[in-house]
Amino acid sequence: MTFKLSHLNPRNNLRIGIYTGLVFGLAEGFPGAIKGAIIGLILAFITAMIVQKVLNRRLGMERQEDSVMSYAFFLGMIIAIPGAVLFGAFKPAPVISLFVCTIVALRSGSKIKKIMQEINAEKENEMLEKLELEEAASDAVEITVEVQQPLRTETENPVKITIKNPSDLPITDISIIAKCTRLIHCDEPEVSIDIIPPGSSSYTAIFIYPRISDEIDIGQLFIAYNINGNYYDKDPIDIGIYEATNGQNVNNGSIGNVETHLQIIRETEFYQGFIRLKMAVNNRSPLVVNDVTLEFDFDEQLFRIDRFEPAYSEKNNRLILGNIPGNNSKSVMVYFDPMLCSKSSEIKCRIFYKDAHGKLLNTEMKPKRIEVTCPIMKTDSDINIGILRELVASLPFRDSKVYRIKSELDIATIMAICREMVQRHDIRHVRTLKTMDGKNYETWYYGKTKVNDHDLILKITASEETGCIEIFGATRTAESLVGMLAEFGREFCREMKTSPGGKNDVTPIVNVTIKDSIIQRSNLLNSCDLHGNCTGDVVIEDSVVQNTDMGANFCTSCGSKVSKGANYCIECGTRII
Repeated sequence: MTFKLSHLNPRNNLRIGIYTGLVFGLAEGFPGAIKGAIIGLILAFITAMIVQKVLNRRLGMERQEDSVMSYAFFLGMIIAIPGAVLFGAFKPAPVISLFVCTIVALRSGSKIKKIMQEINAEKENEMLEKLELEEAASDAVEITVEVQQPLRTETENPVKITIKNPSDLPITDISIIAKCTRLIHCDEPEVSIDIIPPGSSSYTAIFIYPRISDEIDIGQLFIAYNINGNYYDKDPIDIGIYEATNGQNVNNGSIGNVETHLQIIRETEFYQGFIRLKMAVNNRSPLVVNDVTLEFDFDEQLFRIDRFEPAYSEKNNRLILGNIPGNNSKSVMVYFDPMLCSKSSEIKCRIFYKDAHGKLLNTEMKPKRIEVTCPIMKTDSDINIGILRELVASLPFRDSKVYRIKSELDIATIMAICREMVQRHDIRHVRTLKTMDGKNYETWYYGKTKVNDHDLILKITASEETGCIEIFGATRTAESLVGMLAEFGREFCREMKTSPGGKNDVTPIVNVTIKDSIIQRSNLLNSCDLHGNCTGDVVIEDSVVQNTDMGANFCTSCGSKVSKGANYCIECGTRII
């Protein structure tokens, strides 16, 4: 009788034990053969179970298939020792244990080795496919170099480097090294870019100083970057040969190295749902700098410029600062309104000006990286007024946007529009407060971010007396606060413009004095204690539960009638369970 060792049929292990026990048990006669077969069957079952369970743990290890067979043989020998001792009363037991345990262990090891080889082959194929995609992304990277012409000695000359990433993979940790010739001096030959997202581009610049006036070979650029953690580099790029002319020397009483004396200081902060860029242009030279203009470069799909403070004039999409006397400066604040949320984006600015002799020069502001996070909300629990007041006081970042409304709609209808807008997000309504005369409403919402489980508070206040809507937010991070205010502000303006019932004109209020005077009146929550009991003329609109009619559904919070199958109450925003 013949049999074939199969990796797929575990019964073959048992057959090996039975056949081996029969063969060696025949020395004790027919009863010995039967007994040997039983011992072989038991040992084969135990060995297969132990070895396969132990070796299965190695399936997650890479490149370990070469040691599997020796490890399996070692396990078989170890198992054979107690098997021989356990059945020591039967004379052929040691031989049966040795053969059965080692053969079954090697078969089990061979099966695991084959599986590991298949797994490693799949991983290797996946790695090769990944490397092919990365190499294609690296080959697609486009690099352009622009050099200011003509070059001038004794002053810095910008060499603008633009890197475009048209692939679907981000490139990170971009390192740019300029190896200039001996006729070129460069203070900072190494610059870097943190990340270039898929389908976008970024630029930076190095500044060079020609040593003589002649046609000069600038040198080469060496550019390297990471894609999915793997290192790639481009072939060296020849910057080119350009003509250099004499510049003026400040020691000889002329304008000198003006560009190095023009210092740009910038910083950003989140303010009223905007990104406020504070920028100062300092003229550190003793001579005047004329016709200073700013040209901002940013992704117009992510941001738009709302306004400038002070309100400098604009021409050809450039902000005109005018003249800056020697050793003086001019400042400007630029308000960027986030249109979409972005993990990382840059705001750049080019500064154009004329020196005291009328020569046109330019420099660049160091790019400012901006991150705006629109929180994705997933809220699983409700809170009461007491917890709400504690959260408002404890959350570190609080701000609001205020809008002036000219509309034929009454204040209750506008609040209903706001409630419908908020209900599109996974956020819980807490309470709606109003004055007894119905001229002031205040609705509070509570939510949690899905990614990091942070608390956030949203309040919408409507006042008939001031004709304004305030959208207030409180969060744990400034990035999520400005993103939340921008998102709800855009949705509110869109809803008001598309809502029926007459012409609706919505205008954001940016005057700090007016904004603060309006917000001062938005304090209805302060009239209620931790248990929800309000004093004065403030009432909780959704605190009265009306008697239900047969066949009709009513909101448990405000008592309003709810249509069958509705998930939210359109009056107060409460989720219907």
